[in-house]
Amino acid sequence: MRWAVLLSGTLLYAALYSTVPLLPGLERLFGSPPGSAGLGISLPFLALVLLSPIVPRLRLPVGQVLGGGLLLVGLFGVAAALAPGLGVWLAARALQGAAAAAVPGLSLALIPQLFPRHSQEMAGLWVAGNVLGGGLGRALGGFLGDAVGERLALLLLTLPVVIPAFWLLRERETLTLPAPTYTLKAWPLYLIGFALLFINFFTANLLPYRLEALGLSKAQIGGVMLAYLAGIPGSALAGTLVRRLGEVAAVRLAFAVVILGLGLGAAGERGERNLRGGLLPGRDRGGDRLSTLLGAEPLVGFRGGDRGELGGFWAGGKGAAIECNLLKQRAL
Repeated sequence: MRWAVLLSGTLLYAALYSTVPLLPGLERLFGSPPGSAGLGISLPFLALVLLSPIVPRLRLPVGQVLGGGLLLVGLFGVAAALAPGLGVWLAARALQGAAAAAVPGLSLALIPQLFPRHSQEMAGLWVAGNVLGGGLGRALGGFLGDAVGERLALLLLTLPVVIPAFWLLRERETLTLPAPTYTLKAWPLYLIGFALLFINFFTANLLPYRLEALGLSKAQIGGVMLAYLAGIPGSALAGTLVRRLGEVAAVRLAFAVVILGLGLGAAGERGERNLRGGLLPGRDRGGDRLSTLLGAEPLVGFRGGDRGELGGFWAGGKGAAIECNLLKQRAL
């Protein structure tokens, strides 16, 4: 069960995030207006967040909960890949997120029992695996979208989640977990988590459109999103940093890395504007104002290889990964 739990997060987030570089193509496939497919990213994660607190309260064998959730993620993912229109696709994606809620919170709660001697380090590796899955899901989604089309790309990246599902469904081991408690006294942690998720999804929904407007193919957009893999070292190091520095100092360090990333991104953007007179070829003033309005865009909106902004994305992603992992470990 231990390794199935670690693998499940990687395959789950690869399936959920594979849609990101395909958003413009899916809108053309469904004949829908620009921006309408963005709900296909927001709805599943909204369902995941809202339902996750309920899952640890289920008094069912953990293997059945985790395996059943992953199996349903795969089935709803197939339904989404074969959807005839935008409405059915959005419904299938929302149900996919609801099923996915069975996995992250319960997996994290199991780690101290599955790895009692190295719970913090293994929690860091578990989060790093999730980051790996999300980064590869985006990259492979773009590559396969160009190679075989949007539908088959989604199908190929959804089906692997059933592998650990069948593995976990065979488990008969029953692990007793303490009843979870939630308190509003932890509101600073909730606020940090909300801010990180807001920036993540705000930019995730915008980025494929921005990069496509610059002439990038789906495969190239997926390649750009490999920069999300910068979160792996931050996630993997979080447990060690907590042990050595303490939780408060580790969070401060994570924020310092994020601020450094934002600074590098802003410097890269200013350098680009000075070099090119403030505009890229084929880009109008309205797009430039939109870039300025976004605020978070220097963190992730780099333009196809600009070193300054890529460095900002890498550093920001690493720091954000540390913060997300610390928030999760705080619940252990």
